[in-house]
Amino acid sequence: MDEAAPRVLVVDDDAVIRSTVAELLHDEGYEVEQAADGAEALQVVRRVVPAAIVLDLMMPVLDGWAFVDQCRGVPGCEDVPIVVMSATHGLHETAERLHAMGVRAVMAKPFDVDALIAIVQRYAPLAV
Repeated sequence: MDEAAPRVLVVDDDAVIRSTVAELLHDEGYEVEQAADGAEALQVVRRVVPAAIVLDLMMPVLDGWAFVDQCRGVPGCEDVPIVVMSATHGLHETAERLHAMGVRAVMAKPFDVDALIAIVQRYAPLAV
């Protein structure tokens, strides 16, 4: 894979969703890291700061809310674009709170594949 490919971190406790999103992004040309919960994701961002993060909200160990809060305290992660995918009820109100925390985009699950790829490309463009 191209060394210049942007790295995207996919964080979801559902292994099928996580691997599906990772495969879709990899097929588009991204380098992809995966994490099953927010705590694992924090370990990843402390090791290598990604160009963007695709994040589930409802996860065990450390949920998406706590991850966003803690990620913003990791050097280099303060401004990393975060795209939240969630099946949370009341997503509109949730989105307002997330945007206030610096999350760039919020998508409902089930998600549209093309829309997800377009959003990731907006925040972590591939070299042409």
